[in-house]
Amino acid sequence: MLGYAVELELIASNPVDRVQWTAPEVAQSIDRRVVANPAQVATLLEAVISRQTCRQGHGVLRLPLLRGDATLGSGGPTADCDLAGRCAGCGADFDDLSAVKPSRSCDHEKIEHRWGRLVLAGTAPRAGSHWTDDGGSHERRGLKHRGRAETRAVPIPPRLVELLCAHVENHGVGSDGRFFRGLHGGPLSESVYDCWWKLAREKALTESQVASPLVCRPYDLRHAAASLWLNAGVPPTEVAQRLGHGVAVLLRVYANCIDGGDDTMNDKIGDALG
Repeated sequence: MLGYAVELELIASNPVDRVQWTAPEVAQSIDRRVVANPAQVATLLEAVISRQTCRQGHGVLRLPLLRGDATLGSGGPTADCDLAGRCAGCGADFDDLSAVKPSRSCDHEKIEHRWGRLVLAGTAPRAGSHWTDDGGSHERRGLKHRGRAETRAVPIPPRLVELLCAHVENHGVGSDGRFFRGLHGGPLSESVYDCWWKLAREKALTESQVASPLVCRPYDLRHAAASLWLNAGVPPTEVAQRLGHGVAVLLRVYANCIDGGDDTMNDKIGDALG
């Protein structure tokens, strides 16, 4: 603001430039205490699913690959989400299981879910209705660090494909093709799924874990995914691509060991020492 005032020649100079104070260093890496291991994540997600009253929103917590404000394109599930699978009866392959219907030769009752794909086309961070062009609470933008028209494809594992198919079958999609939506059809409120996440933590974790920073936010699942892939030996270039990061950012911020990984590392070092 002061710099702009100087540009408009309302003031002669920026007084902040004469301040000698510098901001303290801020941690650039993720606190490893928030990163859950696969067993803890599975238990947490089951706790969310078990609370049936959270009908339309529980599935949003199963997308650790995405940032919280990431959005699919405007084409709806069929165009922007490949829910792939194969019929175990006739062997037919399907790119969109949500549209599969029985045929004359096979009912396609038993489906083997396969790796699918999400195509992300932008972000929709909450800005408040006073600050958006259309008066909505979210502002549509391009993907982070990418051009406005660029997209990013994210592979999703068979288990997530299965869960998304079940969600669509049980709850359908919104009029705009939205998977997870609020009571009035709009974006799911952050406060809603944050509330259910807190309840799930209390049900799934021990008392000491609940009091700790372990997966305090649904966003921490993203850190768990990055750590899991890196520890599994997936090349950092591939992990960075799937998360929408550069490799340098990935290794600086997300390359933390998963919870409980210290014992494995200690054993390796102990074996090396003899």
